[in-house]
Amino acid sequence: MTIYLLYSADYELFLGGNYYDENEVLIHPTDELLDLFDKLHIPLTLFADVFSILRYRDHKLSGFSENAENQLKDAVRRGHDVQSHVHPHWNFTQIEGRTYKVNPDYFLLGKLDSDPEQLYIKIQNLLMTSKTYLNNLLCQVNKAYACIAFRSGGYGLQPNTSVIIKALQDSGFIIDSSIVPGFTVKNTINEIDFSIVPKMANYYLDSDLGTPSKNNSGIFEIPIASCRFSKEENFSLQVSLLLKFLRMKIMNRRATNTHVKDKGYSIQKNSPQNITRKTNHSKYYNFFVDTVYDDFYYLDCSTDDERMLLCTKKYLKQFDSLNKNIFFSFNMHPKGMTKKHFIALEKYHNSLTKYYKDNIKVITFQQAAELIQKRE
Repeated sequence: MTIYLLYSADYELFLGGNYYDENEVLIHPTDELLDLFDKLHIPLTLFADVFSILRYRDHKLSGFSENAENQLKDAVRRGHDVQSHVHPHWNFTQIEGRTYKVNPDYFLLGKLDSDPEQLYIKIQNLLMTSKTYLNNLLCQVNKAYACIAFRSGGYGLQPNTSVIIKALQDSGFIIDSSIVPGFTVKNTINEIDFSIVPKMANYYLDSDLGTPSKNNSGIFEIPIASCRFSKEENFSLQVSLLLKFLRMKIMNRRATNTHVKDKGYSIQKNSPQNITRKTNHSKYYNFFVDTVYDDFYYLDCSTDDERMLLCTKKYLKQFDSLNKNIFFSFNMHPKGMTKKHFIALEKYHNSLTKYYKDNIKVITFQQAAELIQKRE
């Protein structure tokens, strides 16, 4: 059995608004991320939030659009990958400086229309727009480039999953990577129930999330790895995290500048005044509490390399008896990453390759599509 790890990053701005310019929020941390992956000699796939780039251009705010396009082309030129990430609400968002007037009714693909036929048309138009845009942009630097993978904004494959999957198939997509097994959330913006997905490493989707295709047709799912920690595991991680927390407190006392700035705010917040800025101490405290007492965890890059590694081991252990290849994704969001995230990410990768040795290979989504098609 070969384990294929697909590192990915959702290449997006904050969806509510940004405190700083787009370069500092997204371009600079993505540069650091690409540099780290070059140093590690492994590829990264950026899931580009295409409609934010196009919306900035519509508002004649070309600076960000041009910088983003140059960065995406540079990533492909360096051997990395770029695929489609669709947040449909951008088409209905007004950009006013660093704040956005957002209509949350358009956040989910499956809620763009109540009529199934019109919904399908709207979703397919978005998918084809993003696919054509990326193909036209990135074939300039690599003629072999192809947009074949998709990640839904907010991981939102619900409601009307069957319509979304059909639109993906008809638009020529091969892979989806929106599912986080076991993840559930319901709020005013999003609604996810991935507790119903198949308990399989990989599978094809052709209608609903709960039933894999019987004839291996449809969209190939590469999930973002997740797990649930037992009380004993949480206790062990708690001790380790407490020691890290105490070390950070000591370091902060010695530092001349202990403030970690928030770069933006989420779509749930309709104005920056609703955001409470936190000191380093409160950030670390909240992270400590959230990490220790939540038994569900998934691989969206954190500052805790031990927890990420244990989650990966637990996730893969479920499939020890399989003889076929396993594909899974590890996700990250450059807009929220700090140097501590980069340090933890490098430690995680080094520990992971030391543990799994030659059994694990890091590939892009485009390479995964080639492997899947050869197998078929």
